Amino acid sequence: MKLPWRLIAICLALLCLTPAVSFVNAQSAPSMTVSPTAGIAGSTISISGQGYPPNTNLVIKWDTVNASYVVSGNPSQVVGLNAPPWERPLVAVVTNALGSFSASLAVPQDYGSYYTLQAFTSNGTTLPGKAYFTLDTSFTISPSNGPDGTPIVVTSTGLGTGLYTFCYFLYWDNTMVGYYSGISTRGTANFTFYASGTTGSHLVEAYGAYPGPGYLNPQQSPYPTLVFTSMFNITSGQSSGGLGLSSSTTIGTLAALAAIVGAGGLFVSVAKFEPERRKKLARSLAVIMIIIAIAIAGFAAYFASTPSSSTAQASYTPQATVVRPAVYVPQNNATTGPRISVSPDIASVGQSVTVNGAGFPANTQEALSWSTRKGSNIKGFKLVTEPLQNVTTDSSGSFSFNMNVPADLGGFHYISAGNLTPNSNGTVFIQRTASINATQGPAGSVVAITLLGVGWTFNTNIAALDYDNSYIGFGCGFNSGGNVTFYLTITGAPGIQTIDVYPSVWWGNSTPYNKIPIEYDFPMLSPQDHPALMPSFHFTFLITGSGQQGQSGGAIFPYVLPMALVGSAIACVFPPTTSDSDSTPSDEVSRK
Repeated sequence: MKLPWRLIAICLALLCLTPAVSFVNAQSAPSMTVSPTAGIAGSTISISGQGYPPNTNLVIKWDTVNASYVVSGNPSQVVGLNAPPWERPLVAVVTNALGSFSASLAVPQDYGSYYTLQAFTSNGTTLPGKAYFTLDTSFTISPSNGPDGTPIVVTSTGLGTGLYTFCYFLYWDNTMVGYYSGISTRGTANFTFYASGTTGSHLVEAYGAYPGPGYLNPQQSPYPTLVFTSMFNITSGQSSGGLGLSSSTTIGTLAALAAIVGAGGLFVSVAKFEPERRKKLARSLAVIMIIIAIAIAGFAAYFASTPSSSTAQASYTPQATVVRPAVYVPQNNATTGPRISVSPDIASVGQSVTVNGAGFPANTQEALSWSTRKGSNIKGFKLVTEPLQNVTTDSSGSFSFNMNVPADLGGFHYISAGNLTPNSNGTVFIQRTASINATQGPAGSVVAITLLGVGWTFNTNIAALDYDNSYIGFGCGFNSGGNVTFYLTITGAPGIQTIDVYPSVWWGNSTPYNKIPIEYDFPMLSPQDHPALMPSFHFTFLITGSGQQGQSGGAIFPYVLPMALVGSAIACVFPPTTSDSDSTPSDEVSRK
């Protein structure tokens, strides 16, 4: 029986298509690779893929989160971390006719973590094929050298959101400065601290931690983290603090040189005398030079222990800097009816603000009140309103006046009249400020560092103090109406000392391993990531006094020993002779 020719043709066609179908099926499983598979933010990686739909626009993404602190309660405190997932776009690519692509890009700033990369179509469909990349933590300082007091900028990327990865503690010469984190700044911390100490190399280290301070053996922890080590070289030590040449040093040096030159000239002139007379004068000259040397030594010792100003001290300029994150103030959204506004709505204690009112009955008197908190977080507190002042509206029902922000707790306060609703009240945010009452003096001086506008919540009620990059402790301002005054005794060698006031968090949810990344009571070096965006302050103090004038004495003493040696040498060269000793008896015989 003959097969129909059409059936034969179909069978042959299917046989011919089988390899092609097999080839397409072999290429239909998308795959992706990334090289290298680990790196830091800013480094370059290459991504390539095969087996994707040909001539197609794709977006390569990785799985990350949008992290933020969860703050709630009364008083407010950090109670957790909100980290919803997010597929972050990395790069857009177009596949070629074979379904392949390749791209190079800089690793974006993100949280340190292990990421999965996938391709997505323009309509958001996820395609098979994955690659994996680890974003590592980095740490750099800049500059690496400079005089005492140099600002040192720290940049750290790839900070995580977990218990052991969210923060690092910074150390200067094995003393704790504080910690930094990057929860609300996508894993990046950028802050400044200041070199402090004597000339030479100083150690800068950063350790991961939970709960803090630094975890010093991270290689043995449940979640190993990196340890970062850098060196900073102080090029002029305490010289910037006023250890330069003073007028007393210059005078003493010139006096010593003049004495030596004068003695030499006298010695030359004595050489012209007769031998007997020359011997007597030379011995007298030796005694005179030794006396001068002793006098100069006494002069140097006196000025080594007597304070006086120096040229370098006169040029000292105290530092007073602040890093202040931007805060958001809810706006009064009322457009009709009685309403009050304050301008500016962010102000410091004592600053003048303008209070405006509108929509009130015409030509009437209104009693305005000011809201605040009274009590403490230990004994309890409550929201209270206090009389502010009475105002009289004009014919249009408006009023306006200027007032100085009262000395009160930092944070939000409301100016209201009667039963205004919250969206009709005037709102002013009292921001934190800091000042120091003295910037130079001898060691042992007591200075006052005063903060105003310290708040009442667990996130705003304390401030932490560092001295010469060493954490001392913290102060609370709730019970004192927002005022925190540190009385600090100045210690150290003559020169510049650093004083830093950092934000901190007093307390919060303390359940162990609750995945709340916060370190309580420690200085937070990265204000931009503070849950309440509190500022940091930096001051300098110049220690003057006895240590500085020791340099004056030191500059003079090198001349004392040579002068004494010269005098002694003269005495040795011209010792008493036999004829001199016999002169008296012979005279006595002649007189007899």
